[in-house]
Amino acid sequence: MFDRDRVVRFTIEAVCLALVSVFIMVLGIFATNGNEYERVQSGYYETYNQVLEASSYQPIQSSLISGYSGINGVYEGLDAEGNPVGYVIEVEVTDHNTGYPLELLVGVDYNTASLTGLMRDPRDSGMSSVTDEQIGIIAAQTLGSQIPVAYGVDLQTEGQDISDQVRLEGLNDGIYYAQSLSADRSGYIDYVEMSIENGVITMVQWDAFNTDMNIKNRRESSLDGVYEVSGLNWASQSYILCHALIDVQNPDLLAMKSDGTTDIIDGVTVNIRTFCNLCVECIENSRAGFDKDMYFAGLQEIVDGLFEGDFASLGVVNDDGYIVFSFDGYPGVFLGEDGTSLNLRQRVTGDMSDYSDFDSSAADGGGETVDGGRSNEDGVRMSDTSYDVDSVDGLPMTEIKTFIEGIEGHIVITSDIVSAINTAYRFLKDYLNWMA
Repeated sequence: MFDRDRVVRFTIEAVCLALVSVFIMVLGIFATNGNEYERVQSGYYETYNQVLEASSYQPIQSSLISGYSGINGVYEGLDAEGNPVGYVIEVEVTDHNTGYPLELLVGVDYNTASLTGLMRDPRDSGMSSVTDEQIGIIAAQTLGSQIPVAYGVDLQTEGQDISDQVRLEGLNDGIYYAQSLSADRSGYIDYVEMSIENGVITMVQWDAFNTDMNIKNRRESSLDGVYEVSGLNWASQSYILCHALIDVQNPDLLAMKSDGTTDIIDGVTVNIRTFCNLCVECIENSRAGFDKDMYFAGLQEIVDGLFEGDFASLGVVNDDGYIVFSFDGYPGVFLGEDGTSLNLRQRVTGDMSDYSDFDSSAADGGGETVDGGRSNEDGVRMSDTSYDVDSVDGLPMTEIKTFIEGIEGHIVITSDIVSAINTAYRFLKDYLNWMA
């Protein structure tokens, strides 16, 4: 048996041993955590220091990030004293040439809201068509400049008002529509829908439905691989072309050649004649105050004159509500008394006024009319035109701080990279309220 003194001594030794063990364990935890912190910081430094020089980087934890479209992560850069020097934002945008994601790192200075760096995120999938060289071109044009950014336009050039420079005259706000009156050889009927706000074209959609309603729209068929064209799929080319028109505001500036193609819009190889003609019709409808509802009512009126029954009973309305009817067998419906070809608005209203005057000081001449469509054989380089927009990436033009030339001949790629920069700006503005 242990006597009382030995029991006390044993207990004290056990307690001391336990305390020493706990102390050693705590030291180990601190050492491990320190090593882990250094390891994490080393990884941060290796990547983020390329876009924002800082002594350390701390991830920002906020519910705003998880719900913010296009933002994958945000890191605050700190100096040696722990003071903020800027932010690194992991941004993801869609490469509209391919539909694949493009992930970029954007560095922004804390005090000046200027761009400190721009590069591809090392974790980017690499499936985007955007090259490191193209990212570098935009970086060279924006580094050290305040964000947000716009390309191809400068509100302060020679004191001119951009809206007066290239805005088409006489446009009425609203939604306007035009469709081909005859189906093409594949049974497709093209249509263009256009929104105009404050006298500016803000949305354009080009697609085609088929007279065989079991066949998907051309856009969907192209994405499924059923409808094929040379180069990018048709849906991507339609997207690029529509946004090019929004940028230049005038179908003449798309520089359609006599063969119906254009050389100035990167990625567009399809014939754009039908698109341009329908855009011109939408613009003329806007000037005449003939909106989409009136257009559909006009179609109904014409079909009523040919048949008994409404569109639903005739089975010419598709699931999207568009009127699918080809007037191939009724060519005389759109001929005037003197044999002149009429569009739907002219046929319904009898208004033969000339709404075709594209009076824009930025236009380089409308060119000659070829097969009923406009042609500008020499074309206009996108980089040589001014853009008439009231906003960029949802930001008012009055908020834009830096204007760049972009990448010549690559309007879509320029737009995608600029959108990444502006997405970073919008987040910081919303999160910190420091750059309004």
